Amino acid sequence: MLWEKLGCQGISVPFPSWDDLPESGFRQSAVLALLCGEPSYPRILLIRRPMHLNRHAGEIAFPGGKRELEDKGPLETALREAREELGLDPKRVRPCRLLEKVFAHSSDFEIHPVLALLGSREAPYPLVDRNEVDEVFLPHAGEFFQPDRLEWARHGQIDFLFPVFEPLAGYRVWGATARILWQLGRILEPIMEETSCR
Repeated sequence: MLWEKLGCQGISVPFPSWDDLPESGFRQSAVLALLCGEPSYPRILLIRRPMHLNRHAGEIAFPGGKRELEDKGPLETALREAREELGLDPKRVRPCRLLEKVFAHSSDFEIHPVLALLGSREAPYPLVDRNEVDEVFLPHAGEFFQPDRLEWARHGQIDFLFPVFEPLAGYRVWGATARILWQLGRILEPIMEETSCR
């Protein structure tokens, strides 16, 4: 079973608090990398940010945002933001583990992705906040095993390669979101291949 292979089936994993994480000098944030749908055909919940936002307008992203004072750790931040943006009930979510953090250099954010499963086959976005979310997508996880291409980008004096995905008609997924998706794809690909061979 996919969920068991991910180590999420019936296991309560302790999540670190914000105080447990090393200081990086970046602003702290967390996103919810939520897998939902049938275990044999998992989908990833993604959103598109509205064009009126000051930062990351129109971009494809995970539900999530910056740390608030009342948030104990990345898990609480990710779940709170998903509730605010999509009406997602935290009780329906089965947290699994933290993925490797990534950095959004353009906005000085350190992003902690929380891998989680939806414990229900109901719609994962019952109440969309149109001030924060323009569209919701549920692409198949297999679309993120390998990026469509790699592109060069520059931050300060440093050039680096970053992945680009184009699974959604007319939309380009890049930056921190693409790096998290590629990380998630590398975790899921061998598990799904093994599961499908049985």
